[in-house]
Formats: sequence, structure tokens, C-alpha cells
Amino acid sequence: MTTSIAAVDICNMALDMLTEAPISSIDDDDPVALRLKRNFDHWRDLFLVVHPWNFAMKRLSIACDAVSPAHGWNNRYMLPGDCLRLLPLRVSGEFGGDIIAHEIEGAYILTDAQPPLKIRYIRRNENYGTWTPEAVNAFAGLLAVRMAISVTGKKSVRDSVEVSADKLLLTAKRLDGLQGDVEKPSYQNVISVRS
Repeated sequence: MTTSIAAVDICNMALDMLTEAPISSIDDDDPVALRLKRNFDHWRDLFLVVHPWNFAMKRLSIACDAVSPAHGWNNRYMLPGDCLRLLPLRVSGEFGGDIIAHEIEGAYILTDAQPPLKIRYIRRNENYGTWTPEAVNAFAGLLAVRMAISVTGKKSVRDSVEVSADKLLLTAKRLDGLQGDVEKPSYQNVISVRS
């Protein structure tokens, strides 16, 4: 499923949605390219955290940190450097397992769980060739919305592109979600909500 696609390709898809001229490189001195370069990584990370995309999912077993929390928890684990959003911690890392009590503090997971801690998280995926075509399209839609007013000067264009971008995102999420089971709350979660 890997294809060859670069950041500039996605930027040009966004500019096409705005019916604007393409850029040859994200490193151009053109004002549009400079704005895209300045914001692209941040906007990509924002896009990735809104949904547990299959292409951005990662699993790891991580070791306990040498330093224990000052109080409240027994163990501290450092989040991986490419972690954008930790998914619920589950017993043995199982998809449908019971939730493990924890909290995030800075770059660490604090918990009483014993090492190694099995985690699932959304990672910073900069290999756009591994993204689904629908997700690439939806991300281009987000870029178009973010760039619309500065590039075209027209709020009406932004409003129109925003409607299209919302549809693209909904389609991408739906198709991504069809590629596996939906994570259901554990029995433990239901009991804690009812208490």
C-alpha cells in the first residue's frame, strides 16, 4: 500500500482545492510556500491526533524509568518521542482489556502497572506514502481550509472548502474505521461510570 507522495504533493492538492497555482517546493521563497512550510508539521500532527488512524498506530512495550514518581503512583514510563496521543492503556496491551489507571505528566506515563508496559499510540507518521488515499485527501482539505483566506483573500472560498474538507474527513475516518474492530469500553469502564 506504500506509494510515493511528498509534502509538496499534499500542499499542491490543497492549492488545487483553492484553484491556486501549485508550488514547486515547500522550500520556495514564495509567500504561500513559506506559510505552508512554517505550519505544515503542526497541521499534520493536529490532523493525526483527531482519529486513531490505522496508518499512524504503533505498539510498544516500554521499560520503567529509573526515577519513581514523588507520590501517587509506583512507576513512571517515558512516552516515545514520536507519540502524539496515547491510546487507553489496557491490561496486557489487549485491544479489549480492562483499562489500567494512569495519568500523563509531561513526557511520562504514571501508573502502578508493572514493567514492561504495553502501550498503543498514535505516532507522528511523516511517510505519506503509507497513509490511505482518503486520509491524504482529507489532510489536503484541512490545509486548504487553513490557507484559504491568506491565499485567496475570500471568506466565501474558505467556507466552501470547509464544507468539502469536512466531508473528506468524515469519509476518511469512516473508511479507516472499517479496517478493523471498533474498540469497545471494558466492563470495568461501564461499572465505574455507573458508580
